[in-house]
Amino acid sequence: MSAALPARRTAGTPWSRAAWVLLLTLLGHAFLLQWAQRTLTAAGTWPEDEATVAARLLPPPAPPAVVQPAAPVPAPKPRRPRPPPPVAAIAEPPPVIAQAEMPAAAPAIDAPPAAAEAETQAADETEAKAAEPVSMPPQTAEPEAPPPAEPEPFPFAGEPLRSALGSLSDLRAALPAAARWVYRTTNSEIRLASGTTYVDWSLGADGRYELRLSTTALGMTVIDLHSQGALREFGLAPDRYTETRARRGPESATFDWDGRRVTFSGRPHERPLAEGVQDRISFQVQLMLVGQARPDLFRKGGQVELSMAGRDDMAVYLFRSAGAEQTSTGVGPVEAVRLERVTASDAEARIEVWLAPKFNWLPVRLRFTDRLGRITETVLDALPAS
Repeated sequence: MSAALPARRTAGTPWSRAAWVLLLTLLGHAFLLQWAQRTLTAAGTWPEDEATVAARLLPPPAPPAVVQPAAPVPAPKPRRPRPPPPVAAIAEPPPVIAQAEMPAAAPAIDAPPAAAEAETQAADETEAKAAEPVSMPPQTAEPEAPPPAEPEPFPFAGEPLRSALGSLSDLRAALPAAARWVYRTTNSEIRLASGTTYVDWSLGADGRYELRLSTTALGMTVIDLHSQGALREFGLAPDRYTETRARRGPESATFDWDGRRVTFSGRPHERPLAEGVQDRISFQVQLMLVGQARPDLFRKGGQVELSMAGRDDMAVYLFRSAGAEQTSTGVGPVEAVRLERVTASDAEARIEVWLAPKFNWLPVRLRFTDRLGRITETVLDALPAS
């Protein structure tokens, strides 16, 4: 029985082996701890007193949360583009559309709040612009057409006058050989009485003419004008003009065609003489010649210019045609062209002459208004006996 026990100790049991292993493990840890303490104490890392190290097992970290992917944001539904506002015609502004009449734009379904707000604001701005009237450029009135320029005055002088009268084959045939025209004369200062004016004309075979105008009233001669001269290619060429008024001696103007000058009996000065210059009575017959040769010069708005000598000086007269009109005369209503003198101021005398084309452009009415407003009017009362 004693021989069996040693045999069991030699072989050992599993518990004994585990005890040895545990013992060796504890001795190893003790050795390692003692070595570490010495090492740290020598380096001065730990304090001299003993420190208790507490060890605690930390719980394992929680598994990361599974992040669910966000649902994809649906893209906004495409908006159908709005048709552009109609362009109105220039003459008519487009109608203003009230905002209430415009369809409101609905935001896209499930759109983010910021995108929906921006889209709504853009839609509101578009509707506001559509509601505003289209700004049209200001309508500028068409500029008024400038008034037609007045034609240049036709000069009763020199070559233009020669050319105009050249259309008449014979100047003598355009004028009677002898005639007396009778006129009735009134004056604004003598309302109760009227005078009679006689115009006597004669043209000789040699081309010499004589013209006299005499007005009588209340049994006396009020004025007597006398012109004599020759008929030339530029019309009447006076040699001498004489003017005699009641209670005043005669005064005259002399035309020197060779020396081309005009002199006056009552003044020491002289004036240059050009072809076409007339006196205060011969200009009426000169108008008869030009009217027959160039009636177009007396169309409405037409102007003619002539130089006229009086008893003491010369003046340039500009006449403008006022067109044809009917005027009363002693021989009945007559269609006549009225010429009126163009004056620069009211201080100048006004002269109006009515020429009757049916009587070879004979003056059938004359009206003279002086600077004081006194009017003397002479109206044809009788034609020469045929």
